[in-house]
Amino acid sequence: MRLFVAVPLPEKVKKKLAELGKEIEQDGIKLVEPENIHITLKFIGESSEAAHIEKKLREIRFNKFACAAKGAGVFPNENYIRVVWAGLESEELNLLAKKVIGALHGYGKDDRFSAHVTIARVKQKIDLKSFLEKHKDEDFGSFEISSFDLMQSELGGDGPKYTTLASFQAEGKDA
Repeated sequence: MRLFVAVPLPEKVKKKLAELGKEIEQDGIKLVEPENIHITLKFIGESSEAAHIEKKLREIRFNKFACAAKGAGVFPNENYIRVVWAGLESEELNLLAKKVIGALHGYGKDDRFSAHVTIARVKQKIDLKSFLEKHKDEDFGSFEISSFDLMQSELGGDGPKYTTLASFQAEGKDA
């Protein structure tokens, strides 16, 4: 099964990010469905070891923390856009991702983390300079992160379908 570790987002933030995506909706751009908007901490890929991965993730300890969705950008760069994203501001999010990546060392190919939320995937050359300038510092909402999930992704003609396999809750109070 195709697995990844993600932080769920509150509905109000998902809604704002989905509205942001509508500004660039056109041929060649596939918007992330609002219900699928999330923060990916680690993409694992194909694995038959979900139970073992869950066990490793259960060992992670973290406290609730604040995070802000702010600004829009693209990967890999403005001249060759493949992903449109909203940025995330939270040092604790980076630390949580580091813990997840460390616990799952050897799973998946990529151990890099970039604090962002994907809002669209781009299939052809487009110019988003004015969009990026307009939204580079925009605040899309602050929220508390109190859990993360082990997710399964099933690819289909209507886009991916995500299923939560396990949830991992923060301990105690804010750090």
